[in-house]
Amino acid sequence: MSLRVKLALALAAMALAGVAAATALMVGMQDSAQRAAEAETLRVLDDGVRRAAQESLLAQDPLVLLDHLAHLRRDRPEVAGCRALVSGSWKDVGGAPAADAGAPRRLSASAPDGAEAAAEVLLADRFLAERRAERRRELVGRALRAGGGAAAAGLFAAFLLSEPLTRRIVRIERAVALIGEGKLGAEADVAGSDEVARLARGVNAMSARLKELDAMKRLFVASVTHELRSPLGAIQAQAAELASSGAVPPGERDMLARIQRNAARLEHFVASLLEMARIERGELEFTPKPAALGPIVEDAVLFFTARAREAGLTLTSVIDPALPEARLDADLATQAVTNLVSNALKYTPQGGRVEVCAKAAAGALEVAVKDSGVGIPAEALSRLFAPFERVKNPLNAQGVGLGLAITKAIMDKHGGSVSVVSEPGRGSTFSLKFPLR
Repeated sequence: MSLRVKLALALAAMALAGVAAATALMVGMQDSAQRAAEAETLRVLDDGVRRAAQESLLAQDPLVLLDHLAHLRRDRPEVAGCRALVSGSWKDVGGAPAADAGAPRRLSASAPDGAEAAAEVLLADRFLAERRAERRRELVGRALRAGGGAAAAGLFAAFLLSEPLTRRIVRIERAVALIGEGKLGAEADVAGSDEVARLARGVNAMSARLKELDAMKRLFVASVTHELRSPLGAIQAQAAELASSGAVPPGERDMLARIQRNAARLEHFVASLLEMARIERGELEFTPKPAALGPIVEDAVLFFTARAREAGLTLTSVIDPALPEARLDADLATQAVTNLVSNALKYTPQGGRVEVCAKAAAGALEVAVKDSGVGIPAEALSRLFAPFERVKNPLNAQGVGLGLAITKAIMDKHGGSVSVVSEPGRGSTFSLKFPLR
């Protein structure tokens, strides 16, 4: 879940909580107001009965009180029954009380001579309860409608507010991603003076420093590589001259052969460094033209057949004879294939198998190199194609960790890809995909 969504949800949750609290408060206040209004209505009703009783005493006519009670029973649905004290006995007014009548409310008035006029009013408890419930439902409904509208507005506002709050963080994330891809010097937006702006400035400073260090590293590698070439060439030339002269005593020929092997390995290392430097400077020569991939794969397999036999490995190939031509730089494509086959032979123990397949698949030409070697740990796969990256090898195979990085650069030039599927102890399959255009 993205930060913007999380922030929007948090703001929305706060808005909803605020709306819910406000709605509950409003419902409580209006419910209290309705109860107060109901109490005031009953007080007015009681005062009216007392006035009618007082007037009946003054007029010495009980009909005044009886008429008022009859009016209440007829016109006020909350009144379930009325009784009046007439000639010393209680008389129902408007018929017998309803079934839901509550306890009587006795109301009376007295004259100076001791005469008394009294009445009892019985309220309809069920009616009052139902009326309260109906009013509460209406109140809650209105509150929910108002709260729902406010919540929807809050949710919409939360999403609108989250965008400017997270926009700069997203830009910093993009800059960091570019730096992770090797595009050193990438910068993030530093607008503002808050914590996010300070974070952006820190990322920019880090990016600039990494670019500076990378430039220093490239200059150092290039300088050292060029410094090594001349003395290395002299060592190889002198060793070759000694070997061909026949003047080396038999006991020292093994030493001379070791010198030649290590000089050749160092020469390969220097050549790889120079090629990687050209790739990083964007100076890799790339001249694509229509070419057949099958012969390239076949030649690579033939080149390594003797070496595989010496190592006790079985090297085979399966090449589709109907492969179409693709726009390739034949030399670079050959280098990419040979890099993969060479690695497969180095990381496969004696008695193992290496199979090279070439076929057309999904708009591309695919070369797959499958071995039964030691495999690659899952945690190493993500950095496998970085320069100087090497996987721990129980077979102690020699190498400098540049072959796969160079292979990836070659495939990038072709607009293709290189990928790997591997399982420790079960081998690996490296695949090259050259697009068909």
